[in-house]
Amino acid sequence: MKDLRTKLILMGLLALLPAYVYACSTPVFRYALERWPADFYDGVLVHRGPIAEGHPAAKLFEGETAEFLNLRLSRMDLDSAAEEDVKNLLGDKVPEKLPALVLWYPWQKGRAAPFWTGEFTPETVAVLIQSATREEVAKRLTEGQAGVWIFVESGDKAKDKAALELLKKELETVTKELMEFAPPVEEADTPGISFEFSTVSLSRTDPNERALLSIIMHSEPDLDEYVKEPMAVPVFGRGRALYTLIGEGINADNIREAAAFLTGPCGCEIKMMNPGVDLLMAVNWDGAVMQFYEEFYAAEEEELPELTSVFPDDPKPAQAELNVTAQTAESDSADDPPAEAAEEAEPLVVEDKSVMYQIDVNQAQVEVVETRGVRGLGVMGTAAVSLGGLMLAVVLGTLAVSRKNK
Repeated sequence: MKDLRTKLILMGLLALLPAYVYACSTPVFRYALERWPADFYDGVLVHRGPIAEGHPAAKLFEGETAEFLNLRLSRMDLDSAAEEDVKNLLGDKVPEKLPALVLWYPWQKGRAAPFWTGEFTPETVAVLIQSATREEVAKRLTEGQAGVWIFVESGDKAKDKAALELLKKELETVTKELMEFAPPVEEADTPGISFEFSTVSLSRTDPNERALLSIIMHSEPDLDEYVKEPMAVPVFGRGRALYTLIGEGINADNIREAAAFLTGPCGCEIKMMNPGVDLLMAVNWDGAVMQFYEEFYAAEEEELPELTSVFPDDPKPAQAELNVTAQTAESDSADDPPAEAAEEAEPLVVEDKSVMYQIDVNQAQVEVVETRGVRGLGVMGTAAVSLGGLMLAVVLGTLAVSRKNK
């Protein structure tokens, strides 16, 4: 029993070894993009009485844009729900205006009170599902960038300008250093690593970004206490926000520390053991990754010459009629020794699949009467047939010589 248990443990470790090797040789941001599915937010539509069929806000959740939204949506009718269930779910934060949409962070972040509540209107739902900033972040990540830093403006132009310039400068320096000194990723048939970082600005006053702003501001405790400070949030993988740098925390050391984590080897495959929270984004990540690799393979593919045949074309049968009986006048010569008809033997004819030989044992000659195409043998097969014919000729020639010497 003990030996069996030991074997099972070893088998389990060996099974995990390939994935471990892959993780160790792949940067965090690339591993996260390819293998960490986005965590799902939980949403509850709170209402009283039935929702009208064909409600314009509900239709938005049925559209193509929301098809890949990482949101699980359920309903709660306050008229029929038990009071205890309402209290357990919403606590004392029951929306005043109904119907309303209530959101929670993914359970991987820990279960807490809802972080966002909005009226169930087409305008609110549209802002929740997608925004220009999230679209741009997703576009850059799926193009291979290591990370996109969302710069949340404070509203103080001087502070924002200084912080953003510092952020961009450090990211440019880090990118150059990584491209020059980072060890290559030794993975066959995989796209190269760019280590590129970029920034995208987010205004606190943009009404179309209020859902994204709320997600960022509630992702960590007490962030709402620093609304007058600029913030920088590195986003990587499938829209995962690492953490937030605030005000003077946007400095060279912290920027480099975040970049080092994102571009370092992914030593831990378990997503929950890594920092960060996924943003709410409507993106077909699997399809984007597949397209990313398809474009890579298409660019790497070399044009090969057209293959017309596996075997060489069959040669045309060559006809060679040779007169071996010396019946023409030109064959009679004074130098020729007299022939003894009584002792002359008839020429032998030997056939194989490719060549017909005619052998005169009196003259020790081997002549080709007809050659035929060899089908399906190729170079090696043809050589073997030819060699066999030559060996046969040598043997018969030897017999002819010995007969003459008698």
